[in-house]
Amino acid sequence: MKIAIDCRMYNSSGIGTYLQGILPYLLAEQKNNYLLLGNFNILSKYKAKNVEIQEVNIPIFSVKELFCFPCAKINSYNVFLTPNFNIPIGIKIPIYAFIHDVVFLDIKELTSKIGYYIRKFYLNRAVKIAKKIFTVSEFSKKRISFHFKKAKDIVVAPCAIKNELINYFPQKVSNSKEFIIFVGNIKPHKGLETLVKGWRYARKKGFDKQLVIVGEKEGFKTKLSNEDFLKDKDIIFTGRISDEELYDYMNNASILVQPSIYEGFGLPPLEALYLGTTCLLSDIEVFKELYADFQNCYFFNKESAEDLAKKLLLLSPQKIEQKKIITNQFDFKQTTKIILENIV
Repeated sequence: MKIAIDCRMYNSSGIGTYLQGILPYLLAEQKNNYLLLGNFNILSKYKAKNVEIQEVNIPIFSVKELFCFPCAKINSYNVFLTPNFNIPIGIKIPIYAFIHDVVFLDIKELTSKIGYYIRKFYLNRAVKIAKKIFTVSEFSKKRISFHFKKAKDIVVAPCAIKNELINYFPQKVSNSKEFIIFVGNIKPHKGLETLVKGWRYARKKGFDKQLVIVGEKEGFKTKLSNEDFLKDKDIIFTGRISDEELYDYMNNASILVQPSIYEGFGLPPLEALYLGTTCLLSDIEVFKELYADFQNCYFFNKESAEDLAKKLLLLSPQKIEQKKIITNQFDFKQTTKIILENIV
């Protein structure tokens, strides 16, 4: 089997993490030949007898992507695997596409009217022309089926723990005080406003842990220029950090708080639980699907900063070892097996 894979999003958050997780296991299948399309310097570490790499720096969701992609080369392979729903015109071999979530359809306020219809066009086209759609959770599968009644075969191939985390050696971080951690961004569906309000309510009642926000302070200033919390000395912005530094913060945190009102999967809680860190999550459907059965994981009402504050005050954070349980359920080797079984 000859498989062409779009790897342009290799270094992106979310989709890139997924690609980094599955590629080593895909390429280990020596009976297959692979074409990796993307940044040659980034992908060169995968060069092998059964792996060809082609430089492709065409931006995703661009006009050039639609009409100038190296389709002739791709069409010399047996199948095309894309980690997203942007599919170039001119691919004549069977297409297998990923739709990780449909957040922009479920929460229309996240984008403009034009942005909504552009995404709907791309999603609808992917559902129509792909032989199968892969997604990362039963929740996402349900939402894709809701929006696209004619969706054919939707296969759940979940996110998992990366080898970098499995091989991670814990290090201390420089924070002098105990802290809770948020991993996300400023987009409304990430729930940062609820977290800050809840943390502040809890502080008024004696909660003395700092809040560490993973990300650049400038990015938060852009969207929250009127928010005085940006000046709070007990809110720490990490700036841009490596995966290893992220794991250090997660490992040393008292609690990881993920206040999202929407996720297709939500990887940070899985990584934190793997490290033994207590997690406090919003009670959204996908978090309940993925994490309800794990120890050391608690939920609060996603719409209530007061409930978040209450849980922060009540929780007694502790380290709980459950690595084996987690990797038995969320393993990129197993995820890759699901993918290969559905495209070969």
